[in-house]
Amino acid sequence: MENVLDFNECINQSTVKKHLIIGNGFSVDLFPEIFNYKKLAEKITDLKIKEIFKEFNTSDFEFVVLKLTDSLRVLNYYDNEKDIFNKVKADSEKLKEILITVISESHPENPNLITDEQYRSCFEFLKHFEDGRKYTFNYDLILYWVYMHFLDSEITPLKSDDGFRTNRDDDSMVTWEIDREHSQNLYYIHGAMHIFKDENASIQKYTWVNKNKTIGQQVKDSIDENKFPVFISEGTTEHKLKRIKENGYLSRSFSSIKSITGDFFIFGHSIRDEDDHVFEIINSNKSLKKIFISLHGKAESESGKKIIDKINSWRVLYDFKGREYIFFSSASANVWKKYQSE
Repeated sequence: MENVLDFNECINQSTVKKHLIIGNGFSVDLFPEIFNYKKLAEKITDLKIKEIFKEFNTSDFEFVVLKLTDSLRVLNYYDNEKDIFNKVKADSEKLKEILITVISESHPENPNLITDEQYRSCFEFLKHFEDGRKYTFNYDLILYWVYMHFLDSEITPLKSDDGFRTNRDDDSMVTWEIDREHSQNLYYIHGAMHIFKDENASIQKYTWVNKNKTIGQQVKDSIDENKFPVFISEGTTEHKLKRIKENGYLSRSFSSIKSITGDFFIFGHSIRDEDDHVFEIINSNKSLKKIFISLHGKAESESGKKIIDKINSWRVLYDFKGREYIFFSSASANVWKKYQSE
């Protein structure tokens, strides 16, 4: 049986710079009624898309996009079925837009829905990784809110630089600049709901400054105008990687993993095959000596066994001298609940 450590044991074991990547479990743990796929799928109104989800008995958006993409690969060989090919392709694109819309509509309206105790608990979790780089698969605003919460507090804020700089022409937006000074330490590796590409192909981010609207409302307004965020929701790891390479911000975020040294923590992710493009670049970095992976629930559970089997395959594929893969309990990190009894 695989040994599963307490989070603090892993922190004590790591005596070098610590880097972090977070998955959907980070947000689900805070708002379980909002950010799980089942709740999001219930908000789909398109009847045909709903029937496709029902056919596969799933709530997983990425799984359905993957099935539609696989269908396109087959239909591509049928010259007389171009009409069906185009319909399936249109539905695949529509589903990506539905996911963006559903997430923006479901997202908590403002950061005050997170309590001070929850902010403080998450602050202490992130503090362990202050000198390293932080990556997130998540599209939501939760991590952004945590970093912003402490800017005007008595507590010294966490070091945070996502690469976006002031846009003098529009104070509600900031523009991403290539990190020539290597100061950026926060990366939305698949994009996020508040990151957009403008008509000049610049990557911009909504902020709350001088707009008199929450970021969530600004995002909803943009989607109503058919302006969609930089947001990777393709089904396969190959398609995701292709989209990443087509976008300067995402490509730089992805490639930045190659240059980090120290230890790496993976938190709140089920290590799905659809994200192998990210895990491959993490594993291929020989400078990372210890990779810590969170487990939700018991190691002998179905989901736990699936993750352990995946990590065991990494141990064979990436058998670098000194490399260790170590499991820890996600609950033991107490990301949001350290002060719940106060």
